[in-house]
Amino acid sequence: MEKKKDEDKILRTQSIRIKKGHRLYTYCDSMCFLSKNLYNTTNFYIRQIFSGLKKDKVSRQDNEVKVIKEINDVIQTLNDIKIAYVEKRRLKELQKPENQKKKIADAKLFESLTEENSYPSYGLLDGVFKTRNQVDYISLPSHSNQHVIKLVFQDWKSFFEASKDYKKNPDKYKGKPKPPRYAKKNGRKIAFFSNQTCVIQDNKYLKFPKTKEKINLGKLGQIEGSLKQVRIVPGHTYYTIEVVFELQEKRVPLKETPERILGIDLGIDNFATIVNNVGQQPIIIKGKVLKSINQYYNKMRAHYYGILRQGKTEKQGPFTSSRLDKLDSKRRDKVKDFLHKASFNIIQYAVGLNIDTIIIGKNKDFKENVNLRKDIKLNFKGIPYSMFIEILIYKANMKCIKVIITEESYTSKASFLDNDHIPSYKDKKEEKLQFSGKRIKRGMYKTKNDILINADVNGAANIIRKVVPDAFGKGNRGVVSTPLVLSVA
Repeated sequence: MEKKKDEDKILRTQSIRIKKGHRLYTYCDSMCFLSKNLYNTTNFYIRQIFSGLKKDKVSRQDNEVKVIKEINDVIQTLNDIKIAYVEKRRLKELQKPENQKKKIADAKLFESLTEENSYPSYGLLDGVFKTRNQVDYISLPSHSNQHVIKLVFQDWKSFFEASKDYKKNPDKYKGKPKPPRYAKKNGRKIAFFSNQTCVIQDNKYLKFPKTKEKINLGKLGQIEGSLKQVRIVPGHTYYTIEVVFELQEKRVPLKETPERILGIDLGIDNFATIVNNVGQQPIIIKGKVLKSINQYYNKMRAHYYGILRQGKTEKQGPFTSSRLDKLDSKRRDKVKDFLHKASFNIIQYAVGLNIDTIIIGKNKDFKENVNLRKDIKLNFKGIPYSMFIEILIYKANMKCIKVIITEESYTSKASFLDNDHIPSYKDKKEEKLQFSGKRIKRGMYKTKNDILINADVNGAANIIRKVVPDAFGKGNRGVVSTPLVLSVA
């Protein structure tokens, strides 16, 4: 029953941008700077242990010897604390009635760092910093410091996984994976706050630890849900406060067998071509706005980067500037705005048609392997299709619409009206594949009977047919009628 209850819990994130001049800007800057300090300190300890225990004692550097000794000296103290905590719990259990007593397991003790035990656990480092009153650790609020340490361990976990995969598949990588680097001396790292250190007061104000300042959430504070977490994410000239709420929602079960379906074919000029199997006119969301954003960005970035690197050798810095960072941020905001508007329109369209399933065509590494002109490929790679799909899935789930991702091989070549078989790349045989129709100029597709239809509409319809072959029954002519074109500004 508890598991079912958890399935109804949904996380929703609301963002608030804090610019220079805002009364909380200095606080955000300070917290992210302190997070960076603790990140580097934690990374320093792990790096010294990781490298030092690979060497014999004579070959170890001073920092490696110091860190290993410091941790091993504290381990007995930490184990004593663990044992005392277990004994305290056992004494409490003894005071309970016999039928309510629980068996308390023995404390799981820390082991000294050795060549065989050469990687510290999160609990060990957290205990060392807490016991030693490490300066960077105690400068952050409780829970916030623990989140930063966990972030470092996640980065190291990714490094170990990449190193393991590199040994099996070295061709997938440009070079051997390297351990996590230190953050820049004047850099910033994301700051985390739990719902124990950050609270909402009077259903309106968000109160942060270690400051008297509050931020007015307005209607966000009245959301029917509990505060889960608050994050301060550093930007170039601003900070973003992300407020995460946990909502309890009653879910309508998704249909296992798709009946009313949308098929989506993603592209460049036509960002999303949407076909349905309920006999309604297909629609196309134009991608010219997104294409224009990318073209301007690529042009200006090349210009500013050329000025920055003029007269520099390959390894001479700098490689970035405030102007480039600002350009990156502006593009990211514009692209994200477009993706949210496009996904909103699609979900509204789906709800209006009572759609229960959306099928999206997407190939693995399709940005890298597409056979396009260099200028078109540059735009294609600049469009974050994965982000768009994630946004669409999240919004579809809110409306109880199932989303299926499928590989789209040969959907643009096969003829929908002629009901061509649609193979997959992995099923491709040595002989040349034959299809009833073909794609011709100006985005049109000619069928076996010389009927001209929109090529992207043909592809989107085939994407549906690839997952649900009989989705259209016997009537499919109306599906490929002239599409309605929508522009998202």
